[in-house]
Amino acid sequence: MIANIYYFSGTGNSLFIAKELTKRIPNSKLCPITKLLRNNTTNSIIKVNSEIIGLVFPCHGLTIPIPVRLFLERFDLTNVKYIFALVTRGGSVFRGFSHINKILKNQNKKLNASFVINMGMNDPKLKDFHMPTEEELALIEETVDHKLSFVQSVILSKEEFHDDVNGVSFSRFRILNFLLERIIPFMLQHYATRVKKYFYIDSKCTGCGICEKVCPSLKIKMVDGIPTWQSDVDCYFCYSCLNFCPNQSIQIHSQIYMKSFTTEKGRYPHPYALVSDMVNQKMIEPEV
Repeated sequence: MIANIYYFSGTGNSLFIAKELTKRIPNSKLCPITKLLRNNTTNSIIKVNSEIIGLVFPCHGLTIPIPVRLFLERFDLTNVKYIFALVTRGGSVFRGFSHINKILKNQNKKLNASFVINMGMNDPKLKDFHMPTEEELALIEETVDHKLSFVQSVILSKEEFHDDVNGVSFSRFRILNFLLERIIPFMLQHYATRVKKYFYIDSKCTGCGICEKVCPSLKIKMVDGIPTWQSDVDCYFCYSCLNFCPNQSIQIHSQIYMKSFTTEKGRYPHPYALVSDMVNQKMIEPEV
């Protein structure tokens, strides 16, 4: 059994899960999605020869991240027999598995299994965001380990399984959530190339360039020692720049939300994720 585990990660949660799965699934290979997209700049078809493929990624705006969608649309799944997807989230609603199935349907495929794992929240603009304590991190790690053992058993047995995706009360606000499911993903895509003032830096910025290094979409470019979000490059809204900034100098602009919710809050990169991990997931393979 050969398995390829394709992952996208902004602040390390999904990277950690993908790494753990490769330890638990024999003959599995870790495959960074952003690197594969950069290696195939001509929009050519990405062929998959493994029997099993897995997709590991965070919840973005109730659905799948932009690079995951782009990647799925270029997959050749002819030889694949079993497909699973695992989403990491901070407790929010996720409605992206149906989106994945719509894309897979074009190749007469569908998800055989889908999983949800709750982890630390990495979006400091949200009202409920807080830096997890050591006790909370220990509990998250214990819960994740237990869930991964279950995921491992399902995958190795090639079972059909589909996790609950609600996370929070969904039935009480059906009309509102129906609208949000459609509006939020649209807004993310709409603003992907238009982000100019979504992020800004405050006086704590030292021009270290870490934000440019970790940005998976290459949207950030250092200009005269100052990070600049280029208007002609898509933003993946992964918040890698925000959470890995060593001085917490990157903020979300108040003009977008009428108030900045990030200036007095901490940041959450996964405790086992390094800047080098974020850089490595987008590095282009050298030509042979």
